Amino acid sequence: MEILEIMHVIIAGAGEVGYGLAKSLSGKNDVYVIEKDKEKLDRLNELDVIAIKGNAASFQALTQAKVDKADIFLGVTGNDEVNIVSAMIAKKMGAKKTLVRVENLEYTDKPVTRYSPLGFDFVVCPPLVLAHEIVELVGIPFAEEVITLSGGEMDVVEFRVSEDSPVVGKSYKDLNLPPDVVLASIQRNGDIILPGEENLRPGDEVIIVGRREQIEKLRDLFGEQVVKRVTIFGANEVSSYIAETLYKSQVNVKIVGTNKKACEELGEKLRDIRIVCGDFLDLDFLNKEEIGKSNAVVALTDSDERNLLVSLLSKNLGAKRAIVKVEHEEYARIFENVGIDHALNPRKMTILEVQKLLMMDKVEVRTIADISGAVVMELEVNNQKLAEKRIAELQLPKKTAIWVLIRNGKCIIPSPDLLLAPGDRVVIRTTWEEVKKVGEIFG
Repeated sequence: MEILEIMHVIIAGAGEVGYGLAKSLSGKNDVYVIEKDKEKLDRLNELDVIAIKGNAASFQALTQAKVDKADIFLGVTGNDEVNIVSAMIAKKMGAKKTLVRVENLEYTDKPVTRYSPLGFDFVVCPPLVLAHEIVELVGIPFAEEVITLSGGEMDVVEFRVSEDSPVVGKSYKDLNLPPDVVLASIQRNGDIILPGEENLRPGDEVIIVGRREQIEKLRDLFGEQVVKRVTIFGANEVSSYIAETLYKSQVNVKIVGTNKKACEELGEKLRDIRIVCGDFLDLDFLNKEEIGKSNAVVALTDSDERNLLVSLLSKNLGAKRAIVKVEHEEYARIFENVGIDHALNPRKMTILEVQKLLMMDKVEVRTIADISGAVVMELEVNNQKLAEKRIAELQLPKKTAIWVLIRNGKCIIPSPDLLLAPGDRVVIRTTWEEVKKVGEIFG
């Protein structure tokens, strides 16, 4: 992902997140990385960055990294307190903006916070980024990806047409979609097909945009059950967040843990949610708890292997879908190839979230996200030069298309002759290379 203009970036920490960010930002930016661990520091030799051995919270290391000239300081070590303190010092010493990664849910209650009361410009919480994604995937069972547009009133949903889906052989006009739901795009064998007379085929990746409550009505159309029962393996803070959120949506949630003390502590906090303690890999236990009747199982233990095994066992017993956390990014594709529906790596998700925040900070955009290797942007028409222009007159880049226009809360299918109006929001598909040009058109 290319950030738009050369920046002076300081990254505190060269772990998986710090290294991933350094790799994506190096070459086209002046990147300094501060790290204490020699092994992690040596790994940076393969990148075009300046590596500094030291404590990111020390004046000496920050001075060496020219913090007074920094456009942004990224505190992404594995220690929350080091990130917080180093970012505070960096801000005092002249860094224009600061971003902090925190794992402890006591420091934040949102996946991403802009303009924190502590003075940070951005706070990213990987556990909540993961939890939020899981809630979205559970809530829309046929979805491959879900992007919530600003304000939460609209969603962009990607799904894959299955062999037995009722939509196979139907064209866009035959789908009878609910109000305020638009089929924006069909991807087939790597090619983008604009909706029209084309009939849907198994394997097609389809993008729909619309109101959440209307999209949820599409379950019947795509042959998916309403989610009534969810089992979460692992008694921890992330499980608690997911369980509470799903419970508010009237989903029957059960948390299964192996540590009796952790289960008891969680039980005191979650009075209305069933929490049981037992051996995940004991078939008799899983049968007794009727895990096979779950619409979805979510595996959030600290062991990738245990997450895989309990998910496969659950699906073998009848559970419909399995979503797992994987700490080793290279396992994600393997897990999905052997039957896991979604394998999510928190570090990879954190890197992408930080990249998106940096991009949003450079372009006047309300939402920016990655879906199927493309970029989805939500922009507002607040430029008088754009008002009353026809879509055909925008001169959008070659690989850019407007999926849908949102006006007064209504989804409108774009046409070349459609006139833009102040306050309109457009949902655009583009590439990272063309983000800057799209931003300039709407800037």
